[in-house]
Amino acid sequence: MRRTKEQAAETGRQILEAAESLFLDKGFDKVSLEEIAAAAGVTRGAVHWHFKNKQGLLFALRDNAQEPFRKLARELSEHPDSASLEKLGDLIAKMFEQLQTDPRRQGLLRGMMRLDITLADNAEEGGSTFREEMYKLLVQIFQAAEHDTGLPPPWTPRTAAVALNATLSGLVGEWALGKGRGQLVPEGQAFIKMILSFWAQK
Repeated sequence: MRRTKEQAAETGRQILEAAESLFLDKGFDKVSLEEIAAAAGVTRGAVHWHFKNKQGLLFALRDNAQEPFRKLARELSEHPDSASLEKLGDLIAKMFEQLQTDPRRQGLLRGMMRLDITLADNAEEGGSTFREEMYKLLVQIFQAAEHDTGLPPPWTPRTAAVALNATLSGLVGEWALGKGRGQLVPEGQAFIKMILSFWAQK
């Protein structure tokens, strides 16, 4: 059974890698499940079994993008660190750099943004939006910061998470849809670090 689970996980990883590569090269809307299956060397049925549909693949890619933040939240929950907000700033800066240095990611990001709109408008679709998931992770990170060094009044972990999440959504959305008018590097990086330095004040 263990070997079967490992094989299934490896197949899922191969499918996701193939899907991401095709989405980046051709755009989410122009890629079919048949193409993804062929690129991964599996049947279309295998793609359905692992991810159900293209939306399921976007969910998985979104989760992968959030994994570094999830890992930081776990680490800080167990071991609060005085540099927690500095580490958060470094993570965001790295994410901004990865997005901007690969222009193809704009198309994939727009697909994820459309998925968020669909989820927000249709509760029956199931699943939570990227912003909702990021909010939960940011609350955990700000809770660690509050526990270790405190937050300047009137801020709480929840209100700080709301403000930062809105800022991130605005910056990334402007970059993805603004056709070059807003840049994540270095302006976006500097702006985020400036905001986080305010919350890190003792």
